Amino acid sequence: MTVSQSSFRQNLHTVLAFGWSDFVLKYRGSFFGYLWSLAAPLVRFLVIYYVFHPFVGREIAQYPLYLFLGIILWEHFTLTTTACMTMLHEKSSLIKKVPFPRILLVFVTGWTHLLIFLTHFAIFLAAAWAFGVPILPRLWYLPILLLQMSLLALGVGMILAAYCLKYRDIQHLWLIVSQLLFWLTPIMYPYRLEGPLWAVLLQTLKGSFTPTLVGFFDVFVRFQPLSILIHDARRVFLYAGTLGIPSFTHMIAFTALCAIFFGLSALVFVRRSRFFLQEY
Repeated sequence: MTVSQSSFRQNLHTVLAFGWSDFVLKYRGSFFGYLWSLAAPLVRFLVIYYVFHPFVGREIAQYPLYLFLGIILWEHFTLTTTACMTMLHEKSSLIKKVPFPRILLVFVTGWTHLLIFLTHFAIFLAAAWAFGVPILPRLWYLPILLLQMSLLALGVGMILAAYCLKYRDIQHLWLIVSQLLFWLTPIMYPYRLEGPLWAVLLQTLKGSFTPTLVGFFDVFVRFQPLSILIHDARRVFLYAGTLGIPSFTHMIAFTALCAIFFGLSALVFVRRSRFFLQEY
């Protein structure tokens, strides 16, 4: 076994062990324990369902599942991106004392919140079974979904973490941006796309875009990565019989875009991590 293989296995073991430890200890000492991780998405689901169901419940088939799947994907994105910033403060004593690749902390964060998402997804599976929606035959898509959402969330998280020590306002700014992004993501309302995604995107770029504020928001809602991610997941798990699952080309292209974004973000994070000790 080469030195690089040994180092990779050691780093992988470190990430898995620390991530599992953070997952287990996250709610240790609290009365309700892990149930607190379910509180936020459950309350958000109940409130949004109560408010929006009279308006879009009849328009969207299986609206409770539609809404819940969107919420847990959104929760994973926001919790992961925020945790990438807070980890630099929570692990400050470790960073100051032990020399190691700081990007390992990003993977630890991603693994911890992936475990949380999987428990939420298990609840979604149980709800789908109760509603009579066959999910199990399409679970082959789950690893693709986990990869895409992890690349996207950790990519954004690394960009934020790379500068959050130098510019302390970033955490407050991201709180505002994430609230805006929540309403500009089709979580509780229908996602409208007339035709294949890439064909509609090319048509929009060729001149069908209306240069108004409403037109800008419409384009952003349809083509921003979170919208595509959530829509693809719903197509596979809820509407495969009516909308059809995403094509192989679409899955490869979107995954590649997420991977490129993740790679560029990792490059920025690694370069900026050299200055973390000076910025504490």
